[in-house]
Amino acid sequence: MASMPTPEETAREILAIFVHHFNNRPDDVLRINNFLSVWHSRGLDAADFKPGMTYAAQQGWVDVMPKGESFRLTAKGFAEA
Repeated sequence: MASMPTPEETAREILAIFVHHFNNRPDDVLRINNFLSVWHSRGLDAADFKPGMTYAAQQGWVDVMPKGESFRLTAKGFAEA
């Protein structure tokens, strides 16, 4: 049985999706469906997304846009990726 990823691990997957999958730069925005379209191919469960995004936001790596359906990559998040 596989272990559950930590919020930090999934936050780093979020950054990798921003930068390495979609080639985003600081201030670029992705919607939740952009992440979920590649999430499962990375071996992650949909339930892992929210804790990871919360962690990423707490670190200042992403900004959660109003309504919580879009996310902006920060310069700090880009550097961390």
